[in-house]
Amino acid sequence: MTKYVQNIRGLVNTEISNEFASRLGIIVGNFVGPKKNVVVGRDINVPSQMIKRSITTGLMAAGADVIEFGTAPIPVIHYNKDYYNASAIITISKSHLRPEDVDIKIFSDHEIPLQSHPKCVTWDEIGNLQYVYEYRDFYEKAILKQVDINNIKNRGFFLVLDYKEEVTKPFIPRIMDKLGCETVFIGSVSGQSGGDFPEPNPKRISLVSELTTSIGADMGIILDNDADRVVFVDHHGNVIREQTVLGIFAKYILKDNPGGNIISSIVASQSLEEIVSENDGQLIKTSVDNVLYEIEANDAVFGGDEPGMYVFPEFQTCFDAIYAVVKMLEIMATENNTLSALAGKIKEYNRTGFTIQCEHEKKDEIIETFMTKFEYKTNINTVDGIRVDLKDSFVLIRPSRFEPLVRIYIESKSAEKLQELTETVKKIIENV
Repeated sequence: MTKYVQNIRGLVNTEISNEFASRLGIIVGNFVGPKKNVVVGRDINVPSQMIKRSITTGLMAAGADVIEFGTAPIPVIHYNKDYYNASAIITISKSHLRPEDVDIKIFSDHEIPLQSHPKCVTWDEIGNLQYVYEYRDFYEKAILKQVDINNIKNRGFFLVLDYKEEVTKPFIPRIMDKLGCETVFIGSVSGQSGGDFPEPNPKRISLVSELTTSIGADMGIILDNDADRVVFVDHHGNVIREQTVLGIFAKYILKDNPGGNIISSIVASQSLEEIVSENDGQLIKTSVDNVLYEIEANDAVFGGDEPGMYVFPEFQTCFDAIYAVVKMLEIMATENNTLSALAGKIKEYNRTGFTIQCEHEKKDEIIETFMTKFEYKTNINTVDGIRVDLKDSFVLIRPSRFEPLVRIYIESKSAEKLQELTETVKKIIENV
C-alpha cells in the first residue's frame, strides 16, 4: 500500500526543466535500486509528455526498470502498482493552479530523500523500458466487482460527463455503459470544456449544470485531467458542496462499518464531524498533505478532502474520482433517491474561503499572532496552520507551501457570526 505522496510543482522549462526532471528520475531510481520497477504515467498535455520522457531517461540511467503507462488517469495508474510489482509510481500532469506549471507526484511506501546526489550506473546496467496496455482493463474489471452492477442498472441513470479523455480511448464512458448508464460525454468535444486547463472551472461547471437540467439528466459529473477530483451536479443543476459529498459518503460507508475511522483534512466542516459522530464513527483531522498517509495509518474506512477528492480503502488508498462516481451511483440506487435528496439530508453551514497575499517570512508571525489571540481556547489544532474551534464556528489559517499567500477558511452556523469572524481575521492579518 502507498503511504507517501511527494508533490513537486513548478514552471515548465524554467523550474521544472528537462535537466531537472532527468535528475529527479535518477534520484528516485537510486532510491528504489537497480532492476526495480517504477511505473510512470501522465495526463494528455504536451508539457507532461516532455517531462515524463526526461524522468524516464533518468530512471533508466539509474538502473531502474520503467513500466510505461503512457496516458492514464492517476487512480488507474495507482491501482496497478502491485500488479507490476512497482517500487514507486511517478505521474506528471498539468497543475490545477497554474496552466504553465506541471505537477509531479511520486507515490511510494517510503519517503524518498529528494536532495540526495544522483548517481548513474554503467552502460551495461541501464534499466529497461516496457510499454504496457492492459492496465485499463484490470482497473475496469476491479471497479465493477466492487459494486452491485444490477442494482445500478435497474435505475437506468442518465448522466452528463465532462472529462477531457483521449477520443481513441473512451475508457470512463465505457465503465458507465457497463453500469447501464446512458451518458452524454462532452469532454472530447474541442473547446467545450474551457480549453485544455485541467481545473473544473466555472465555465465547465456552468456548461454541465445547464446541460444536465435541459436534457433531464439524473446527475452531472466533472472530472479533472487526472481523474482524482470530481464535481457533482444534481438534476436541478446545483453543484453539491464538497463537504456535503464527504458527508454523504461517510454516512453511507459507516452504515456497514460502525465505529470506523474517517479521515479528512483540517478543512473539515462541523457538519462532517456531526455526521461521523452520529453514525458512531471517529473523524480524524490531519494536514492537507497527509490524508492518504493517515488513512493507511489508522486503517480508515473512508477519507477525503477538498477540492472533490475522495478515498475508498475498500478499493485502493488513492484519490479516485472514477470510483467516487460509481460509488455515488450505488448509493443513489440503494437509497432509491436523487443526489439532491441525499444532499438535503446533510446539514450545510455558512462557510467562506479566501486567500490573502503574504510574504513567506511573515507566515510564522501570522500563526503566532492567532495563537496568542486564542491562547485561552482549549480547542486549537496546529497540525496544518492553525484551526481554532469556537462555539458553532471555526477559523482556519493555512500558509501556502508554494505561494506567497495564506489560505483562510471560516465556517459558522450563524451568517452574522461568519461575517464578523471574516472581518476580524482580515484585520488581524493586515496588521501583521
